[in-house]
Amino acid sequence: MKLSLIGSLIAVVCIAGCTTSKVKKYESLLNPKIGQSKKAEINTLLGNPVFCKAEGQYEKCEYRSAYSQNDPIPDMFKKSDGLALDLSPYEYFDVLHLYFDSFHILKEWEPVVLGR
Repeated sequence: MKLSLIGSLIAVVCIAGCTTSKVKKYESLLNPKIGQSKKAEINTLLGNPVFCKAEGQYEKCEYRSAYSQNDPIPDMFKKSDGLALDLSPYEYFDVLHLYFDSFHILKEWEPVVLGR
């Protein structure tokens, strides 16, 4: 009983440690750009957004990025510009929501799903 509890705690700490480092990579990339960078500059860093929609006073854009990952993405899962829908699986991409004002300046961002 104690051994399984200790094993579970170690697993949680390891998973949290991996996720934290990914968040820190995105923080170091995006936090300096808040209030300064335009959407076009963000698109060059993270790729084109999957979708953008108005949400309150901001435009919310969802990005699927492999910026923080070093693993190669299998060809069958790479994003294709020719498809109407982006069917790329979340386990190969980090999903981020970025919020832009009416002048297309980055105002906020949040991680939604961080892949493996």
